[in-house]
Amino acid sequence: MSHGLFCPSFSGQNFKTGLMVGAAFVVMATAAQAQDAQQQTDQTIVFAPISIDAKADVITGGVQIEQEDLDRANPETMRDVFRQEPAVTVSSPIGISQQIHVNGVEDTNLAVDIDGARQANKTYHHIGTTIMDPGMLKAVKVETGVAPADAGPNALAGTISLEMKDGRDFVAPGDNFGGFGKISFNSNTDGFTEEAAVAGRMGGLDIMAYGMTSDGHAYEDGDGNTVEGSDPAADNLLFKVGYTADNGYRVKFAAQHFDDLAVRPPRPDFDFSGGNPAPTEYRRQNYTLSFGDETPTEMWDPKLRLAYTNTRLDMTTTMNRFNAVAHVEADIQTLNGKASNTFTTDVGKITTGLDFYNDVGKGGRSGYKGTEKASNVGAFVQARTSWTDDLRTSVGTRYDFSRLEGHDNSKNTANGASVNANIEYDITNQFMGYAGAGSTFGGFQLGEIGLARSANTYDGMEASRSTNYKVGLVYEYDKITIDGNTYWTQINDALLLNKSNRADNATIHSRGFNISGSYKYGNGFVRAGFAANNTRINSQYLDGRSADYLGQDMGKSFNLEVAHTIDPYGLTLGTTNQLMLPDESQKGITVSGLDGYFVSNIYAEWYPEMLEGLNLRLDVKNLFDHMYSDRSNVGINSESAATGTIASFYEPGRSFILSARYDF
Repeated sequence: MSHGLFCPSFSGQNFKTGLMVGAAFVVMATAAQAQDAQQQTDQTIVFAPISIDAKADVITGGVQIEQEDLDRANPETMRDVFRQEPAVTVSSPIGISQQIHVNGVEDTNLAVDIDGARQANKTYHHIGTTIMDPGMLKAVKVETGVAPADAGPNALAGTISLEMKDGRDFVAPGDNFGGFGKISFNSNTDGFTEEAAVAGRMGGLDIMAYGMTSDGHAYEDGDGNTVEGSDPAADNLLFKVGYTADNGYRVKFAAQHFDDLAVRPPRPDFDFSGGNPAPTEYRRQNYTLSFGDETPTEMWDPKLRLAYTNTRLDMTTTMNRFNAVAHVEADIQTLNGKASNTFTTDVGKITTGLDFYNDVGKGGRSGYKGTEKASNVGAFVQARTSWTDDLRTSVGTRYDFSRLEGHDNSKNTANGASVNANIEYDITNQFMGYAGAGSTFGGFQLGEIGLARSANTYDGMEASRSTNYKVGLVYEYDKITIDGNTYWTQINDALLLNKSNRADNATIHSRGFNISGSYKYGNGFVRAGFAANNTRINSQYLDGRSADYLGQDMGKSFNLEVAHTIDPYGLTLGTTNQLMLPDESQKGITVSGLDGYFVSNIYAEWYPEMLEGLNLRLDVKNLFDHMYSDRSNVGINSESAATGTIASFYEPGRSFILSARYDF
């Protein structure tokens, strides 16, 4: 039983084909040259060292995505990362406006970190909050609902933790150099994405540099219509350097710069026919300094982290329907840190420590600029214990002091405790039951900086608090695993971050169940999932225009993934599929309720034996070229019966993506 608590015209189709084949031959030639130079005879080895950024395994019922899963997904955006996870959905086909929802609750109500660095990105409610290039992801961990105390503050509906690769992930033991190069072509956008990483190691020192750039044209939807403002235009630079001393102490510095500079719709998260696309600049910088001990003792297993993030947005919104032109600016800086130590006892591990953040947001709309400041200091303890061979628990508490200073220099303070408890029990050799409950203090957070107004008021603000429950059952027998759970989340005084009266709040209710199962055999697997989610704001059906920073009703969905490897040829074939069931209960709130749809994707991946380290892959997304809008898109609930003018982005039509990657 698994123990989750621990553990022929020039612009026609022929030209596109020529580009793809040419790109493949360029990479193949490079691979051959590198192979001759290095006289490689073995497959590339990936070194998996202990990471000072890694967190404990997620609690059973959560989501844990490892390197193998990420390689199989071949993600272009964060939506691809979570495509087969029933509990997690990602809105918008455009990376700059993607928002992650966990059991229907938006990620602004979760504690989100990248390599342990807390993210605070509430620039504008039409812009996403966890925008990133997934090309360097190493692991993804999501706590659904009940969050451990050491995950950080503001974890009202769970946590999202993203761990990135460093130099040691590319350099095999005994070698001093490694990396990869990758090029992809998308037939729908006529665009290329180029990625490259170079890493080196000498003694205890390791270093890595990575770059990604993407370009292309606006994609076409399933009916062949061009979706204006959907051009790929992201760039990412990542640098990491680490040093491991002989005594096991390790220090690491990471710097990342990500930007998306393009012409976007006036509201980039959904199509708005009454407005004109305009230049939009989004930039984010992350800097993280970490320290840990990779040879810990029972009483000494420290982790220290200091991080700085700066997120900036500059855009012009032109909305003809309101005869209005607005300039939106936002600059958010956060300095955050954490210090902890884990003690190992006869029954498990106890982690205790302190964390803090200091956020400053400057910006506004149409000439007005204001400043908000939010800060928090917290102390925590989390005990992950195994009492018997069959019984395990994870119990923790934290206490936070929260403060918010408004545009008008007003000050609001609050403090409160958070508690969580989870239990696993092996009922038989095949069945394990688990349950969890928690009450979380949310404190105060920065409002939406891009909508700062002179009329902002702060009197009467209340700190938010959530209650979470989860009960589930795992069945494991031979090659079969089934995991099902039911959950209930309520967030009281959820902050309406885009309102001028910051005392305005709402109550979020999310309930439902998730079930997933897999069958693994020698050369492949079959994995299926079903999710049923009911999310309400103030007990009412959701209207997407008023649900920003809160959540989305995801309804019912099925997922199916199949993959099979043909060993003699080094070939893997796979497919991912999603079926969303229609829901007409919201008629009158939206024009047609929630439409149902089915979308299928297939892929083929080849590792040619004669060119070790080379990987060629073809993805066909939206295989049947369906015209649909993803259920998690914000605009799906915004096409109101009253106005009928606001509509969700339609997803890309059939897209052929050819990629070639060489690891050296």
